Formats: sequence, C-alpha cells, structure tokens
Amino acid sequence: MAIRALIFDRDGVLTYFALAEAAAFFRPLLPISIWEMAQEWQAFGEARGFPTSVDDERRFFAAFWEQERTRHSLSPAQYEALLALDYTHFVRPFADAEAALRQARQAGYRTGVLSNFSLASLDASLHAAGLAESVDAACAATVIGASKPQPAAYDRIAAMLMVEPHECLFFDDEPICVAGAQAAGMYACLVDRRRQDSDVAAGVIHSLEMVPAVIERLAG
Repeated sequence: MAIRALIFDRDGVLTYFALAEAAAFFRPLLPISIWEMAQEWQAFGEARGFPTSVDDERRFFAAFWEQERTRHSLSPAQYEALLALDYTHFVRPFADAEAALRQARQAGYRTGVLSNFSLASLDASLHAAGLAESVDAACAATVIGASKPQPAAYDRIAAMLMVEPHECLFFDDEPICVAGAQAAGMYACLVDRRRQDSDVAAGVIHSLEMVPAVIERLAG
C-alpha cells in the first residue's frame, strides 16, 4: 500500500487538555466545578449550535459567559476574566507529537489533523501546542459540517491533503473513529496511550514513536 499522507486526531493523540491548570483557573471565577461548567457548555452548544467559524466562536464564547454571569451572579471582575480567557493556553502536546509530525514531513508525507472538537479554532489550538508548523491541513467537524465516523469527514481531509483516502494512514484514540476511517478506505490505527506496548500487527500502538513501524509494516 502506497501511503502519501498521515492523518491524526487531535485530542488523545496529539494533545491533551491540562485539566488541573484549567480547574485552578476557573475555581475563583465560578461557583461550580469545571465538570459542571462543561455540562452547561455542552447544553448551551446543543441549544445554540456550536460555532462554525472563528468569528462565530468569539460570539459563542461571549454569549456563553453572559449566560454564566447571569446564572451564577458573577462579579464584574469574574465576568471580565472569563471574557478574556483563551482556552488554547490549556492545550498541551504529548511528548511524542511534535517529533512524529516533523519526521513524517521530513519523510515526504503530507500531514493532517481531523478533529471532532466542537470549536472552530483548531488551527489556533495547534499553534498553541507548537504543532501547527508540521501540519499541512486541519479539519474541525463543526467547520466542515461532518464528524467522525461519517465518511464525509475523512473524504474532506483527504481532499485537503490532495490525496485519495486509500493513500492515507489515520490515527485515532477512539475505535469507532478508526472503524470509520477504514470504512472510508483509509488504513487506520488505534492509539491507546494506556497500554505499555504496541501490537502493530493488530493496528494498535501506545505511542506515536511507533508510527514508522506501522508504515514499515504497510510497505512490507
């Protein structure tokens, strides 16, 4: 199989969210836990519709924090601190992410990110994590109007990378998204960071350091 592009999910594969730091930030600003805020965020997005552009995302944040200000009787200082928040400050790269992307580019592969993240600022989050320079194209589900495991999501990132789906190697931490990539014609591999080792033959790796081994097996 001739692979021309490598595609990665963001959360759980390339990056993680610094929950402890985020919780510490929100603690003096909201009388609820970060988990309760996340539930309110999800309900707000489902009712309003998640943002489909970066400009819409700014309006989305402003409307959500206005809801929280009213609902929880926040002080002006608390409200202003929330309005000034840039969530990308809490996006962290896994230790193996930057090297995996850089080495893929150096080896001549095109690189992409396909994420079901509910915000439009996928590119900004990759910049914040120090990964953007090694990514050729990035697709957020809310922007493209399709989410994994829908075939249209995989077709869109392949088109952006100017390759066919069967020329793509896809990495995700959710089995249903791996299965969706396979159904779309891609070779796909599960990333399970809870494991201590990888089973390349079974299409499961525990670290992105194993990406070359997956490519080698396909080439063989």
